[in-house]
Amino acid sequence: MCPLRLSLRPLVMSLLLFGLVAPTSAQSVESVVENMKSVQADQFKGVDTYIVETNHYTSYSKKTSKGPPPTFTTETQMKSTGNTAVENLGTPSNAYGPQLDNLKKRATYEGTETVNGARCHVLKVDTVPSQSANPDAQGITYYVDANEYLIARMAIDAQGQGQGQGPSSNDRVVTVNLKNYTTTDGLTLPHRMEIQFDLNMSEQQRQQMKQMMEKMKNMPEQQRKRMQEMMGGQMDMMKQMMSDEPLVVEVQSVSVNAQLPDDVF
Repeated sequence: MCPLRLSLRPLVMSLLLFGLVAPTSAQSVESVVENMKSVQADQFKGVDTYIVETNHYTSYSKKTSKGPPPTFTTETQMKSTGNTAVENLGTPSNAYGPQLDNLKKRATYEGTETVNGARCHVLKVDTVPSQSANPDAQGITYYVDANEYLIARMAIDAQGQGQGQGPSSNDRVVTVNLKNYTTTDGLTLPHRMEIQFDLNMSEQQRQQMKQMMEKMKNMPEQQRKRMQEMMGGQMDMMKQMMSDEPLVVEVQSVSVNAQLPDDVF
């Protein structure tokens, strides 16, 4: 499947034997990844295409290899251009299938944590390849449900892009909670994705950002539109960060082995 794509300008496992024996890090990562592969291979068996419609976009996925686990290429069509944060971050279907072989090579096993009420194994990737689809990501931590081997959370450490007061000026953490996993015709996907932006700002920077947003709010309409065009998706991102509320993506329907539109791919 397509990897999670993150750009804020423009989403492990090893059992401790009866809680007594702690395997090595490499063994733990390998065990987790192999279990995730097995789960995905079973769920995607017989799936050649699938369509996911959410409140923000519709994504179309087509099998490109049989695996195991099989891989899919995905094209996403936004329902509106109003929320660039969703478009730039990715989709639940993208987040569902990380590149498992790369995960096995790069991750370390960090023990277990409780996430969304479930015990999860933690895989941490400290260095993301520069040529990856996550150009700003410094590292990603995956929290995998210890019973279901499905991703419950991803925490993405992203690097800022220089000085200034915009949301790309500071290091930041993007936390993606994947919830309400639901099975449709054998295919299991998260039906709710909550994206929380945590920008590493001082109180002074936060106040300056508030002042800038208030100033833009009071601008004449034409001037405000020109400013928003200049900033691209920065304004949407700033509003989301300052709200302290997660951005929510909810799945409305899933169609398995449906005919894809002619203009896709």
